[in-house]
Amino acid sequence: MASPPVSSRGRRLRVGGHGSVHVPYLTTRMRRTSILQAIGPLLIIAAGVAAFVWLKSLRAPPETKPPVSKPPPVRTLVLAAPRRQFNIRVDGQVVPRREVTLSAEIAGRVVARPDNVRGGRYVAQGTQLLQLDPGDYELQLRTIDLQVTGIDLDLQRLTTETAGIAGLVDIGRKHLELATNELERIESLLEKKTATPAERDRVKRSQLSARNALKTLENQQALLPIRRRQLLSQRQGLLAQQEQAQRDLRRTRITAPFDGILTRARVEVGDFVRPGDILVTIEEADVVEVACRLRSDDLHWLRDSLTSRDSPRDAGTLFEVPVTPATVTYRDARQAHEWAGRLTRFDGQGIDPNTRTIPCRVAVNRTHVPGANDAATTLMRGTYVTVTLPVSPKTTLIEIPNAAVRPNRQIWSVSDDRLVIHEVEVARVLPESILVRSDRVSLRPGDHVVVSPLKIAYDGMPVRLRPAKHPDNATTQQDRSP
Repeated sequence: MASPPVSSRGRRLRVGGHGSVHVPYLTTRMRRTSILQAIGPLLIIAAGVAAFVWLKSLRAPPETKPPVSKPPPVRTLVLAAPRRQFNIRVDGQVVPRREVTLSAEIAGRVVARPDNVRGGRYVAQGTQLLQLDPGDYELQLRTIDLQVTGIDLDLQRLTTETAGIAGLVDIGRKHLELATNELERIESLLEKKTATPAERDRVKRSQLSARNALKTLENQQALLPIRRRQLLSQRQGLLAQQEQAQRDLRRTRITAPFDGILTRARVEVGDFVRPGDILVTIEEADVVEVACRLRSDDLHWLRDSLTSRDSPRDAGTLFEVPVTPATVTYRDARQAHEWAGRLTRFDGQGIDPNTRTIPCRVAVNRTHVPGANDAATTLMRGTYVTVTLPVSPKTTLIEIPNAAVRPNRQIWSVSDDRLVIHEVEVARVLPESILVRSDRVSLRPGDHVVVSPLKIAYDGMPVRLRPAKHPDNATTQQDRSP
């Protein structure tokens, strides 16, 4: 191993077998260590003293005056004018206003059925749907016609007979008059002894015979009106049978009672039907109804919008739904389609015990579609739609935005830089706000209501008012009944 180089400033010493050490270098290092060991504690003490002095300088003297606290700032909105109109929106389903089941009124075999008489096809009023075999009813009608003709002939013969009997009665009366005169003459001759009792008896028999013949003719004449009434009664009965036969003959032809859509057709050519058998079912095409459900408060606001407190109320209107214009909306993938309708009647028997709602019907003319783009769109049975009912209540309502509504139905307002807490009763819930009756709350249009949170709130608490803004009423027009 090569030996370490020798410095010109000293010589190397070999220490054991570990090599050599430079003597001046060791001496310098030992001196530095001794100095550090001597001044190290002094430096630590000096640093502690400096830190203590610095910390002591940070301690501020206690305040002798209470701190000045500013009232918390609040954001507010200004209540707008009373709400004059809002909409009630409910979901509904299209149902037929009138659906008729055509049944067989007579027995017969189906002999004809047009090809277009199928379920789902549109038919106009008077269109023939089915034809039953009319042969038996035509034969029956012909038989009754012949019987009526026979009665008419009997009446004509009775008229002739009446005239003949009237003439015979006149002759009988003259014959009786002659017999009576003859008897009187014989009686006078008998008193003069110029006639015999036998001649008197012969004349009396002749008188009795004439009187008997006259009585018989008079009886026959008296029976003639009775026979006429009997024949007329028989004729009336035949005419009734004739009318019934004509009606049965007309019933062999089944026609559409109105413009509609066939929903079911159950018979084919060759089927034999009996009275009461269902043949076809047809629903009205022009007008449909929308089955919807209203809540009790919806009905209250509808009635409030149509009547005032001073207007007289009819007892019948309390049990009927207020007739109200409605807008029926159907939305597809392309756009929304609207139809004009009217809320017309209740459907059912009062409030549904399961949903606590009131079933109602809205009549819609589905053939009337506003706009040329909607010409190919129609309301089909079973379509789900939305019904919008405009309400213009007579009761004055204050609209409060949802941001101002606090738990427990509280509203905070600011008056003279003081917080005022109001307990309100909600009259109507809208998507962006609530409505309260103005006569049941001290809030008025123009008041500032708080919409920002506060950690602590109590009545009369000082607050700072931030700039206010009016709520946008346009966003609350398309509200839906919850």
